[in-house]
Amino acid sequence: MVTRSIGIVIGSVGVVVILVGVFRGLCLFLMKCVRRNILIADIRIELGHYLVLGLEFLVAKDIVESIAKPSWEDLGKLATLIVLRTVLTFFLAHEVKEVREELQEENLIRRLRGVHPAKKGA
Repeated sequence: MVTRSIGIVIGSVGVVVILVGVFRGLCLFLMKCVRRNILIADIRIELGHYLVLGLEFLVAKDIVESIAKPSWEDLGKLATLIVLRTVLTFFLAHEVKEVREELQEENLIRRLRGVHPAKKGA
């Protein structure tokens, strides 16, 4: 019973982290629409960080909950969930890294051309 309660708390934290990321991403997007000095790549990186962290909490929740009832069926479901979430986390982290590299290249090109990154939005 205690592990289930702990799992609920950890899972709730994961969901809250994801919701905070979505809210921040939405705020950045709205600011981009108004001021045009925020890059979509910045928004993707911000949201990606929150999604990865939230998924890690959800994996932790599944692990804690499986401690309370370790049947083979539950362990199989847990293994499947962990594999799916880990693969998703891996690809999200890879995507964030690629977007960050693209952003750095874009900023380098802008500096070489003499255009300040904050003056022109993408």
